[in-house]
Amino acid sequence: MEVRVGLLVLVAALLLGTFVFVLGGIDLSEGYPIYVDFQNPGNIKPGAPVNVGNIRIGRVREIEYRGGRLDPETGRRPLIRLTLEIDQDVEDTLHEDALFYVSSQSLLGEQNISVDPGEPERPLLPPGSIVQGVDPPRMDLALALAYELLESVAKLVRENRDELEGLLQSTARMIRSLDRILSDHSERIDRIIENVETASAEASLLMQSARGTLEAPELRRSLRNLDRSLASVARDIDPILADVRSATGRVNETLETIGPEEREGIQQAIREAGALAENANAAVADARRIVSHIREGRGSIGALVMDEEIYDDLQEMLRDIKHNPWKLFWRE
Repeated sequence: MEVRVGLLVLVAALLLGTFVFVLGGIDLSEGYPIYVDFQNPGNIKPGAPVNVGNIRIGRVREIEYRGGRLDPETGRRPLIRLTLEIDQDVEDTLHEDALFYVSSQSLLGEQNISVDPGEPERPLLPPGSIVQGVDPPRMDLALALAYELLESVAKLVRENRDELEGLLQSTARMIRSLDRILSDHSERIDRIIENVETASAEASLLMQSARGTLEAPELRRSLRNLDRSLASVARDIDPILADVRSATGRVNETLETIGPEEREGIQQAIREAGALAENANAAVADARRIVSHIREGRGSIGALVMDEEIYDDLQEMLRDIKHNPWKLFWRE
């Protein structure tokens, strides 16, 4: 009986150890460490699996709280550092651009560390490397912020219930008024839209015509000629200005050499020229008055020039003398 009881206890202990070994994920193979920094790794626990796809390649051995202290080796301030124990046989598949992020098999499933091995052309990730992990989305933080926002909105509605009710009533009245206006003036609005479309079409045609006019060969040729003329003027204006400056300088030098008597003579000449100009203006005015009298037919010359009968008589007399010149010497 004692032997049977002992065998039963031994078998039960072996079965319990087997279940613990299998279900606990105990791995006796050797691994190497990889350190991953997170600001918030979610609900990761020590012993959580490290997977590539659905294949387990390691486990989370340790979770260390760093508290945002500066790491002199990396220059970063991690909040949480995870120590991953990666299987030795996958060491040649993880590269330096590998990504480590938190995932789960389902929405309510246990979280684990997923690994994207990186590009095969990149160098391998050496054991003991410290990498930056990709933080999971903070659903708890999002829910907390959403709850705070909803609470603020509810408080605002409670404190301003009367104002919001008045605002809603005013909005409803405005919508009804707008609907009535649109219904009463629907035909006018249609005409306005048609006129706008017509104006737009005509403006498009006008722009096409203007574009065709601007692109005409004659206008381009005129613009080229104008450009050449302006270039020629710009090229010739500097010598002209230089000559004017030189002439002005010579005039100033000449005026500086003239004495007081010569200046008085020049001023006298200028006054005489002014008087002469006034006389010329008076003569021109007299001539204008004479021409005006002639046009009006006043005086002998005016009558001779402006009276058509006298002009016809003179023309008839000259024609008669031309055919009968003897009348100048003989009178009947």
